[in-house]
Amino acid sequence: MSLDLPVMLTIVLFLALGIFSQWLAARIKWPSIVVMAIVGLLVGPILGIANPKEALGSDVFSPIVSLAVAIILFEGSSNLDFRELKGISKAVVRIITVGAGIAWILGTIALHTILDFPLSVSFVMGGLFLITGPTVIQPLLKQAKVKRNVDSVLRWESIILDPIGPMLALTAFYIFQILEQGISFIVIVLFILKMIAVVLIGFGASYLFNWLIRRDKIPQSLMPPIQFVFILLTFSTCDEILSESGLLAVTIFGLMMVRQKRHDLIFKESDHFIDNASSILVSTVFILITSSLTKDVLLNVLSWQLIIFSIVMIVLVRPISVFVSTFGTEITKKERAIVAMMAPRGIVVLTVAQFFSSLFMDDHIVMAKYITPVTFGLVFITVVIYGFSFTPLSKLLSVASNEPPGVIIVGESEFSFHLGVNLRDHGIPVMMFNLFENTSEKAHEAGFEVFNGNLLSSSDRIYSDLLRYNKCILMTQSFIFNSLAFNELVPEFGLNNVDMMPVSFNDEQARNNLNGPIRNHILFDENHTPRWFNSYITQHNIVEVPAEEYHELTDKDMLIYYISEDKEVTFKRSNREMPGHESGVYGILRNAYDA
Repeated sequence: MSLDLPVMLTIVLFLALGIFSQWLAARIKWPSIVVMAIVGLLVGPILGIANPKEALGSDVFSPIVSLAVAIILFEGSSNLDFRELKGISKAVVRIITVGAGIAWILGTIALHTILDFPLSVSFVMGGLFLITGPTVIQPLLKQAKVKRNVDSVLRWESIILDPIGPMLALTAFYIFQILEQGISFIVIVLFILKMIAVVLIGFGASYLFNWLIRRDKIPQSLMPPIQFVFILLTFSTCDEILSESGLLAVTIFGLMMVRQKRHDLIFKESDHFIDNASSILVSTVFILITSSLTKDVLLNVLSWQLIIFSIVMIVLVRPISVFVSTFGTEITKKERAIVAMMAPRGIVVLTVAQFFSSLFMDDHIVMAKYITPVTFGLVFITVVIYGFSFTPLSKLLSVASNEPPGVIIVGESEFSFHLGVNLRDHGIPVMMFNLFENTSEKAHEAGFEVFNGNLLSSSDRIYSDLLRYNKCILMTQSFIFNSLAFNELVPEFGLNNVDMMPVSFNDEQARNNLNGPIRNHILFDENHTPRWFNSYITQHNIVEVPAEEYHELTDKDMLIYYISEDKEVTFKRSNREMPGHESGVYGILRNAYDA
């Protein structure tokens, strides 16, 4: 039963469903893309609650999806850093050239022989199925926490092939039209000229935007919305020149922004704006597409031929293309293996497949109506299989950390060293960073990893493998430094994973100025200063008690942390009670309130 909802409510409903899917995935620790697919199917073809494509109409639905994909692709390409290519550049180039060519040929053969598609359809869709895309790759990479080489290879592949795949498929379509219908020489020349124009517009948009920045023509407050408009104008203009070419233009725009912005602070606000928009759009667009499928499409998907085709793409096509193309490159055998086991398809494949389906149906090509169901089937099967297998496989091949999540301690002091040693004794990785490197030797002796460079610089962080660490505690004696570090590190580690030592103010009025999110992230007891903790620890130790003795703690004891059986640490915040647990250990300062 489809609900006849107003257009505005339909749009808001799917925005809410997108964010809810990400929240639910985080709570149940499932791949977010899997949850999105399930939610979309439930809302659309299974329960029939809403079909956004019918509610909005194709004239509104398709542009919304296309513009959203443009923002997502720009965000992915503009977050790449060419310095990441150091040590993996040969592997990336081979995968997006030799590997893509092999995958295209093998995919075409699989489509033609297993699903009986005509050779023209098979060749076009084989080029389209090269696409993995940042919308499905990045959530899985964040969840698996693989090593930097694997992370960089997969992200670069997804960003580069995302716009190139549709262009290859479109080129293949025109080639078959030339062979079958004898398209004139003028049409070929126009196609080439349009491609050149699209590339020039991508470069030109980046140059113009940066020229306006350098000449101070754009106020800082207007930089995010102006960049947003630049992206949409670039995409829509190029799409009018040549269908589906806007993806290529915005990718070029994003890559040129990487080269020119160099992580300057003036771009941070704009980057955060695009990142947040992309995060919302990824989930919303995927649910919009899946909920717009019909029951007939789902029934067409449920066939043994499609399952065999998907298995061939996963077990044969992807591994062969990766292993052949990366032979003799810089990445290790295990890294090659895990890259070969990761190729989920996503939003761009679905949106562009609908475009080619209409083109082939206009030409009365046999089986053109099955393009969309087959594409959705491949997307759903690959998302589910890769989504649930990637993390355990990456751990099995030792390209992801089997260690418990680590802790970065900013600020070297007597108390921070004692705390770090206790965490290290539980097998929890500890990294120490101090703005002044006068005591880093002591951190090395204690068995801590020491951050080389400036942790508060994104340009320095990119060279370090921080995937082992998911928490950061700021333990310097300067509230100003801790506040600056808090604002810099929260976007990287997440608001729930950055905390700081209690502050030390001389007067009550200054203390009362401590408001906002920071107040909720003060560790231990805000009435005690860093100097007090250092003084206490010179005469006492952090005592650990089993969880079953939690009820025996007195009002004189100060809770510091809780470590679960899985070796995951939770630090006590000043304004929150720490709950009791049945297992694990608590770290306390015995009789701290008598000291």
